[in-house]
Amino acid sequence: MWDVQQSVFLGGSSGSRSVPEGVATWRYDGEKWDLQSVQSESGGVAGDPPSVPGQFKGQLRLTPCVQPACA
Repeated sequence: MWDVQQSVFLGGSSGSRSVPEGVATWRYDGEKWDLQSVQSESGGVAGDPPSVPGQFKGQLRLTPCVQPACA
C-alpha cells in the first residue's frame, strides 16, 4: 500500500512507557502473526507474537523486544 519506512518512538528512558530493548513489528496475514521487523539499538530480540488474533488481514502490531537469552 504505502512504501514508507518510519521510526517508532514509545517514550523516553524516564517515561513509564519506555521500551529499552526496542520494538518488534508484527503483521497479521489472516491466520497468524508474521514478524516484519525488529528495531533495537541495544541487542533486543523479538519476543512471542501477539497473543490475540488480528482483526483484519494486514493489521500491524508493535510488541516490546526482550533481552536475548543467555547461552
